[in-house]
Amino acid sequence: MSGLEHYLLSFIFHYRYIGLFTVLSFGMIGMPVPDEFIMAFSGFQTSVGHMDFMKTLLLASVGSFLGINLSYWIGRRLGIPFLHKIAPFLHMNEKKIKKAEIWFQKYGERLIVIGYFFPGFRHFVAYFSGMSEVDYRRYTVLSGIGALLWTSTFITLGRLLGKHWQEIVPLLHRYLSRGGLILALIIILAYLISTNWNKSKNYQE
Repeated sequence: MSGLEHYLLSFIFHYRYIGLFTVLSFGMIGMPVPDEFIMAFSGFQTSVGHMDFMKTLLLASVGSFLGINLSYWIGRRLGIPFLHKIAPFLHMNEKKIKKAEIWFQKYGERLIVIGYFFPGFRHFVAYFSGMSEVDYRRYTVLSGIGALLWTSTFITLGRLLGKHWQEIVPLLHRYLSRGGLILALIIILAYLISTNWNKSKNYQE
């Protein structure tokens, strides 16, 4: 267990619900917080009676929901102009950015719920949802569903695993991190294929 993880677990052990709420809120904005690890520990705490299961689930869901919605508005505030500033580092030109924006507006909503389960990838989805101005009412509903599913999964897992949560959750977190990277690569590949397909189609016409 790293120093950060030990500190966060101690923080949640002492401050319980408000600690969990605070840590997940900042974690969803993008701070280096082992979210799944934190939730599993909290689930374990409910199994020994130190925390109440329903209160834990409620505060975790609200905290992650608040954090990911703040990420949306940060992305929306920064906007596509911010993406233009960092575009040279991403090897993107203005035309590619516009196509990426249109593509995300068309397909990105499908990633909001599932994105929660992949570390790193969930932040990308949140920020880019804001940058591409995905309808906020729709985003609110989907991010709320995702928050509830995500937190209930790991808190329940920690509760069921009991003292064995430290053996299973780090492995699960590692595989989900790799899965997020693979998912991001698949999305980029799908975007490139769809872009080239449309380019070829327009050329033939």
